[in-house]
Amino acid sequence: MRHAFFALAALPLLGAGDAALIQPGKWENRAEILTVDMPGAPPRLLAAMKGRPQVITSCVTPAQAALGPRDLLNRDRACRFTRYDARGGRIATEMVCTRPTGTMRATSSGRYTLTSYEVSGSMVMTGRARMTMTTRTTGRRLGPC
Repeated sequence: MRHAFFALAALPLLGAGDAALIQPGKWENRAEILTVDMPGAPPRLLAAMKGRPQVITSCVTPAQAALGPRDLLNRDRACRFTRYDARGGRIATEMVCTRPTGTMRATSSGRYTLTSYEVSGSMVMTGRARMTMTTRTTGRRLGPC
């Protein structure tokens, strides 16, 4: 589940193929689960997952920024974009990941600049690891790596 959460959170960070969406450099990425539903999960577990932002700092190289989302996210061969649209400061994506434990479908939409982004997302997992969640992800460039 954590892998899927960060995959969803990473969607807006990536370039758009023919035009970079972000500047290379050190980035702070903050992802927060707003709602989560897992059949059979204890209420305390669900409550603990919500409202606690996960913060990741990463260095995006010029080469990574130029790759675009399909190449960067295709490190996980279980995932593929079914929709990717990023232009004019707006982004909308749909991704499907197929794993032995089930299938994840993730959508996201939001706004971006070269040095920041804000995206809302939703994820539905089917199979043994059934779950739905909504997320809010923000990021900002902190400076050079």
